[in-house]
Amino acid sequence: MLMAQLRMRNAEVSDVDAIVRLVNRAFVAESPYVEGERINADGVHTMWPRGTFLLGEVDGMLTGCIFVEGRGERAHLGLVSVEPAQQGNGIGSQLMAAVEAYCRAAGFREMELRFINHRTELDRFYRRMGFAPSGVMEQPGTYRIKVPFHFVQMIKPL
Repeated sequence: MLMAQLRMRNAEVSDVDAIVRLVNRAFVAESPYVEGERINADGVHTMWPRGTFLLGEVDGMLTGCIFVEGRGERAHLGLVSVEPAQQGNGIGSQLMAAVEAYCRAAGFREMELRFINHRTELDRFYRRMGFAPSGVMEQPGTYRIKVPFHFVQMIKPL
């Protein structure tokens, strides 16, 4: 099978609703652990001034998204999302390669992200992408938790 080619671009304000739809579809995998949707338009607007939403499109369709927020020499990657129907097709790998190139060009020294410890498939994926556990585990707030979990942080030097 030919791998779909991801075209990357910076998000525009007109993309907010599409970002919300994509992220919430991608984060359905967290529904056993967290109550409700992952993000809404107000949440995206709140994040907007703090960083950059990078979008990946295949044939003009929004297929991937990552929010990059600078924290000193470290880029925090949030809302890492791939359209569920496209998962397993190499989109996530292309998305991570594109965000790595973006972070290098922006002068960051490392990238970090976090995910729910029960999502072992993410641990395997991010290790393949060159990330390693930092040893930092963060407790979530309690207002939306269905079952106990913690966030695992992984870091990749650039």
